[in-house]
Amino acid sequence: MRGAAIPAVRIWVLALVPAGLAGQEASRVPGSVREPAGRAIGGANVFLLETLEGTLTDSAGIFSFESVAEGPVTLVVQRLGYLEVRRTIQLPLAVPVPIVMELAPVALEPIRVEAGTYRLGSLPDVILSDLDVVRTPGAAADPFRAIQTFPGLQNIGDGAGLFVRGGDVSETRVMLDGATVISPFRLDTDRTISFGRFDPFQLRGTHFSAGGFGVEYGDALSAVVDLRSAGKPTRSELNLGASIAGVSGRLTLDASESLGGWVTASRSDTDFLMRLNGRRSEFDQVPESTDLSGVAEWSYRDSGNIKVFGLYQTDRVGVLIDDPGHSGTYRSDARADLLAVSGFDAFGALGVAWSVATSGSGKDEDFGAFRLEREDRLTQSRAKIDVHVGRGISLAGGAEFEGRSADIAGSAPAGSHDNAPGAPTTIFGSRQTGSRWGGFGEIELQPWNALRFVLGARADRSSFTDRVTADPRMSVSWRPAANLTLTGAWGVFHQVPDPLFFEPTLGDPSLPAMSARHLIGGVAYDDGELLVRVEAYRKRYGSLASQTRDHIARRGGTGEAAGFDVFLKGDVLFLGLTGRAAYSFIDSERTDPDSGEPAPSPFDATHTLNIVLTRGLTEWIEVGAAWRAATGIPFTPIERAVFEPDRGLWEPVYGAPMSERLPIYARFDLSASLLQSFWRDNLTVFYVSVMNVFDRRNVSEYRHNHDYTSRTPLRSPFNRTIYFGATTTLPF
Repeated sequence: MRGAAIPAVRIWVLALVPAGLAGQEASRVPGSVREPAGRAIGGANVFLLETLEGTLTDSAGIFSFESVAEGPVTLVVQRLGYLEVRRTIQLPLAVPVPIVMELAPVALEPIRVEAGTYRLGSLPDVILSDLDVVRTPGAAADPFRAIQTFPGLQNIGDGAGLFVRGGDVSETRVMLDGATVISPFRLDTDRTISFGRFDPFQLRGTHFSAGGFGVEYGDALSAVVDLRSAGKPTRSELNLGASIAGVSGRLTLDASESLGGWVTASRSDTDFLMRLNGRRSEFDQVPESTDLSGVAEWSYRDSGNIKVFGLYQTDRVGVLIDDPGHSGTYRSDARADLLAVSGFDAFGALGVAWSVATSGSGKDEDFGAFRLEREDRLTQSRAKIDVHVGRGISLAGGAEFEGRSADIAGSAPAGSHDNAPGAPTTIFGSRQTGSRWGGFGEIELQPWNALRFVLGARADRSSFTDRVTADPRMSVSWRPAANLTLTGAWGVFHQVPDPLFFEPTLGDPSLPAMSARHLIGGVAYDDGELLVRVEAYRKRYGSLASQTRDHIARRGGTGEAAGFDVFLKGDVLFLGLTGRAAYSFIDSERTDPDSGEPAPSPFDATHTLNIVLTRGLTEWIEVGAAWRAATGIPFTPIERAVFEPDRGLWEPVYGAPMSERLPIYARFDLSASLLQSFWRDNLTVFYVSVMNVFDRRNVSEYRHNHDYTSRTPLRSPFNRTIYFGATTTLPF
């Protein structure tokens, strides 16, 4: 079936939850899809969310398909260029279902109402559903890896980190249900490949902004990922999954019309996966993890709801490392938790959203003389009020509070080249505590449909920096023609450095907040069949904090990034393909922390290209392909070495900062899924994926011999990797 939800897989965490089929005797689901003015909409994708049964509308906007479902189900209607429609219907139907679809204002972005929350659009933005995520080949059902295929991001290796328009991964703020997630990635180290902490079936949707975002979002220099957790389910069922990397289970409970929730548990052990793909010898401890998460949602009235989201995860890994200064095992043992309570209510033209949360993470790392033990806790609350004042005028305002603590202890080698046990080290340890208060206000003016202004400002005070920052921001959109929109945005952004940078032994307790200024201009064309979006941008950085290769914090860094992004999305009808392509060009530089000189940014992948294609071969089979390519990132080369007789080893002498680049990165991925029903109320999904199909030898870094006279390219961990498994659904 074209447009059905085809699950992908996460490499080592599986939590796929397709809905179950219901009933044996089929009934017909007829209806029509039109615009408000009555114009028929052909080619719209119409399907039932619970069973994946559906069809496309014909040229007259008519649809009709058979379904084995009974009772209440969710009818989903999607069409490029229109806002998605979801409607609860009762099967079997007595009369056809009339659907009216509104045109999607791609760039004008008025206030949107989504399942009980108001959200102001920002420039630029991309909305991802769980269907978009699982259909992205090579994304391994990871929302962050799916976001990487959109414009504005640089491909920096195989990890899930989001490097946006010349910014470091730490410059992207990740939120869930209004709460900041302080540790959004698993295996987040420079020795391993990171993965996102969330799977798409934990989420209702993902809002990603690559810059110029509104004043609602603070403490972020480059980008925002705003996640919304999945809420009350529409039916009760048990989902079970198994793959070559682990097992998972999910229980959903539809307790009543106003109350429901779900619980997911998974256990991952990649030993067999690594053996199958010839990589077991790289690990002393293969990556393994546990995951427990859940949601409870109560709609206490039509316009008001309260939701509780909880998560606890652990992961560990031991990687064999062969460095000139030490050969041994890098070990990481990490855990993370999140508890978020959020709510929304509307009173006429006024909407109120609020959240309180606590987010924690812990990690123990060691490799030779390096050791780090860290425990972080972020307690937070925020509230926002939206008011529709009148025709073309809306106001928004709010406040937030964060209390942060970090217990940090460990040892760092006195020289990065000498990491063997017994090497001279710097011992550090402290408890860093602080808070941040923030407030914001925004006005949206849309004097007529073709023109929209958003003006706002926010102020923040952090006890870490002991300073107040002010961030004015604005955006404008103008639609000179029916399918053409021009956009622009400007703003000031601040972010408090990581608490580790304030540690008194290796850090600087007097660091100020880092700053960035964004200037963005763009044009978008959308005729309902083809979307083309081009944006150019410029960012200027100030007061950047960074670490040297010897783990010493440096202040006062500056930087600049300029470039443009191109995004295409549409259908190749004669081939039956749906696809998107994103190209990004960037030229960026930053202060090198080791030399203090300006140099190319370590995240400067000059050219990045992502192409994603999917096709339904039959009613129950869908395949996908993705091609990723990027310029190699810069690095500082080692020119020679000096022998240290006291330690009996060689000390490297570095060349000009960031004066060489890694080879071009490229990867081709394939995925396929098959859906089957074996008994009443059952849906079973079989899936297989192949990453790096052509087994390209991408280089992640160079390793040197003991005296640094020769270097060997270290292959990226994603050589050709095969993954397969199955999930099944058991309603009750």
